[in-house]
Amino acid sequence: MKNAFTFLFVFISLFLFSQTTMFGPVSGLAFRKDNVKQQVLPTDTLQDRLMNYHLIKDNPSIIFFKKLNTSLNQPTLFLVGNKFGGTDNKVYAKIGSSVISALGIADFPDSLKITNQEINAKILTFTKKDVNKRINPIVFFNKRTDKKVLLPEVLVFDKNLSDAEAQKIETYLAIKYGIMINDISEKNYISSDDHILWDSKKNKNYNFRITGIGRDDAFELYQKQSKNSNDNKLAVAIDSLKLTNNFNTGTIENGNFLVWGDNNQNLEFKDADLLSQHPKRDMLRVWKAQNKAVDNQIMKTNMYAVLPAQPQGNFIKLRLFQNETDYQNDLSTDITGKKINDTLYVFKDVLWDINKDGNDYFTFSLDDIQSNINIQMVSTCEDLGNNLVKISVPGNILPFEYSLESLTTSQMIANNLQGTNNQIVFNNLNPDHYRLILKKQGYSDIVRTFDLQGVVNQNIDTNYVWQGAPIELDLNTSSFQYVLTSPNGQNTTAAPYFLNGIGNYELKIKNKLGCETVKKLSVLNTADYDALQNNSLFKKIQVSPNPSRDGNINIRVELKSAKPLAVKIFNGLGILVKQGEYASASEFTIPMSIPPVAGYYSIKIFIPEEGKSVNFIIY
Repeated sequence: MKNAFTFLFVFISLFLFSQTTMFGPVSGLAFRKDNVKQQVLPTDTLQDRLMNYHLIKDNPSIIFFKKLNTSLNQPTLFLVGNKFGGTDNKVYAKIGSSVISALGIADFPDSLKITNQEINAKILTFTKKDVNKRINPIVFFNKRTDKKVLLPEVLVFDKNLSDAEAQKIETYLAIKYGIMINDISEKNYISSDDHILWDSKKNKNYNFRITGIGRDDAFELYQKQSKNSNDNKLAVAIDSLKLTNNFNTGTIENGNFLVWGDNNQNLEFKDADLLSQHPKRDMLRVWKAQNKAVDNQIMKTNMYAVLPAQPQGNFIKLRLFQNETDYQNDLSTDITGKKINDTLYVFKDVLWDINKDGNDYFTFSLDDIQSNINIQMVSTCEDLGNNLVKISVPGNILPFEYSLESLTTSQMIANNLQGTNNQIVFNNLNPDHYRLILKKQGYSDIVRTFDLQGVVNQNIDTNYVWQGAPIELDLNTSSFQYVLTSPNGQNTTAAPYFLNGIGNYELKIKNKLGCETVKKLSVLNTADYDALQNNSLFKKIQVSPNPSRDGNINIRVELKSAKPLAVKIFNGLGILVKQGEYASASEFTIPMSIPPVAGYYSIKIFIPEEGKSVNFIIY
């Protein structure tokens, strides 16, 4: 009897909660549960933070019912949680007959599944249309058994929201809690006043760990500091980073936003390069930031980053590129970081979007003793074309030992040879990506890389089919410069590089030494493209599994006659990650494995007469 009275009391109390009908510019709000409160805990400023500096007040410890004042037969529901995914089928909540579990939202007979193997923060969005109108719809939260499960916000609308309306709500939640909504989809981030804060298609190579700060009074959003809920490595703050957003004393004008995402590469500093447009020891991961400012205001922030530990005497700099052209020409504003502890750095007074184009790029760079030793490529372009490599080393490191390794096959081309003069010469090197290691007593290893004939080793097809939408070329802009000339003679010198219609294009590719090659590209109508395919020597190409989870794939190729075959795999940034060559045959089954980094990939398959391309995804 006592339990029955307790249940009735909880139910009636919740029934009396007031209802609203608007949330910012979006109508139809039937229910909102917002349990966020600010509270100081003794914790590191970047560690043990859940839900983007918001801490939870009254996460349900008992079964929770909420009766709605309106009938719902086509609701839209948004649920924020920190532990979705994995294999646990624990039910966290439901609305009517729609059940929300750790695997996603299961609704019979329709379903939307979150199938990621790792448990992490998600924003789940679900819309439903029932034939029979519900008379007594309820929102239900199951009893919490895991104290680390956080459900800070739930929004229920009494209608199916439009895509634009749903994206506004998702944007509000994503920026507030530091949770990315894309997951390889192509959703834009949109403010309440219809401004695109993050353009997914324009930023397709940077759609990872999207995070932001900004202010949107219509949604009562005022995020002054932020990090991604699934990444404790980077935080950006107006003024100084505080324990919680509530204690940040900085100010942002209503309508101002700074949103950033990265290219999903490793948080590692690459070796100094002899031929790249970016010869310094920049980090492999590069971020792109989009800035929306009222009245062209310049936003100033501090940036906090957890970076690899470095020996004494090494310095880490933030490199800020104002636009794509500056990035391709390696022109940056550099800010030396202040070390807070062994791995945590702060970069003060970063000014965003000085040139008012709405975009910036940034990465981190290692300034160490070894990378400042003056080692240079002294081959001419003709030398490189003949696979002849000449490298000059300073006289003060003589004598030394040197080795050369292929980065795509991990084979040693030369091992522990003696360097007795100030020039190293390699004859008849295959076109490949190499690592040169110099060993000198009293020095740590001196490493340089170079991509021999990389200007011709590109992620580019010869023929493309026109289907009414611009075709973007995935080019390695970190290593090479490009000029794309369209059929009408117009030149494009900075990404994105689009093929905008039928016709013949010319692409010039140039490395740091100025060595250049030209590729001819054709965009054809469907009939001409199909006719070209009918004359192909390829019978069948199959890649499985596609998508892949672990980076392991099988490539099956059938040819009309026996031919030698070469395979090259490029990531979405146009960087070669794997290659192989195979003896003449008419059928091939080729297992290949690449690091399981989520993103888009392109497989190029070549025989002497032609080449084919197949795309696949790792997720």
